[in-house]
Amino acid sequence: MVQPYPYLTPLPDPLQLIAETLQVELRGLFHVNSVRIRGYRGDSEGEITFTGLYPHESDGPYEEIRRRFQTLGYTPVLRREKDHDELLAYKGVASRGKTGNPLINVLLLLATILTTLAAGAALAGDNGLFSALLQGQTRRALAAATAGAPFAITLLGILGVHELGHYVAARLHGVAATLPYFIPMPIGGLGTLGAFISVRSPMKSRTVLFDIGLAGPIAGFLVALPLLIVGLLLSEPAPFYARGLTLRGLGSSVLVDFILSRAIALPSGQTLLLHPIFFAAWFGVLITGINLLPIGQLDGGHVAYGLLGRRAHYLARGTLLLLFIAGMVLSPSWLLWAVFVLFGGLHHPPPLNDITGVDRPRQIAGVLTAVLFFLIITPEPFG
Repeated sequence: MVQPYPYLTPLPDPLQLIAETLQVELRGLFHVNSVRIRGYRGDSEGEITFTGLYPHESDGPYEEIRRRFQTLGYTPVLRREKDHDELLAYKGVASRGKTGNPLINVLLLLATILTTLAAGAALAGDNGLFSALLQGQTRRALAAATAGAPFAITLLGILGVHELGHYVAARLHGVAATLPYFIPMPIGGLGTLGAFISVRSPMKSRTVLFDIGLAGPIAGFLVALPLLIVGLLLSEPAPFYARGLTLRGLGSSVLVDFILSRAIALPSGQTLLLHPIFFAAWFGVLITGINLLPIGQLDGGHVAYGLLGRRAHYLARGTLLLLFIAGMVLSPSWLLWAVFVLFGGLHHPPPLNDITGVDRPRQIAGVLTAVLFFLIITPEPFG
């Protein structure tokens, strides 16, 4: 067939033009060896992959790439393969996302305050907070709430500071995150299933991932440790088989054993009748240790991926195996955590910049965090 207008040339592929424009923006920041384009001809949607070398050891050049790409409506994802680096350009700009309705956070907090007050009162021997409230017995409800306050304030303080540690670190790194959501548990247990924040924008780098992951456990631990000591000093010696919450009913860790050996000397045949502050702080330390497990979406999983990158997947698999072994040998509670991890995902998703690792101070902090984990982990949580 004869071209009726031979003097006209076909329009260039829009995606090809976009790739050429983006490649210009990469000069001095990413050495491009080849470009791969996947998409329909004549369409501006698709995936553009630049293969080459990212010759930098810091996040700064990637941040400049991200800024340049975003002005053109694209988001860069940087990853390292065996013999080359790849920079993938995706259509669209990662938004900060909505940070939720604070009213929901407040309502959940108020509900959790009530349930933890009830749990604390029950530990103190008063199970009547909810019934007193339903019957309009103000004095009785106030007495029960007062009895449960030391436990509730301690536990919610530790959980709240833990989540605020994540929140502050996220905001400092420009990552959108919600305020903490507390989860009330009105029946049995400790009155709460914990708290969490929701991150609403992508993790930009392994450094950001590391900082946000570590900030929560460290902040919570710095609150839990002095409260643990205060609660221990408020606890009283009691006969070994005394009723109530005693030391013999709880598991121990290297740190707790050390504190006990330095703070109090128990006569033979006696144990400690534990103050609610001690129990709440002990539980806070227990949760901190579990959160530092280097697996999945736990805080330790964030820290491990920040330190090791995709090699952290091997550590996660080994940790899962150890959880199942611990569940069969030490305590069935570890089996529950293993299942919980599997539901949340065993492997940690990568940040946008998956190449640049953390700096030396953070590497040292990571080693110290591993030491802290072994100091506070409780192999058999409940005796």
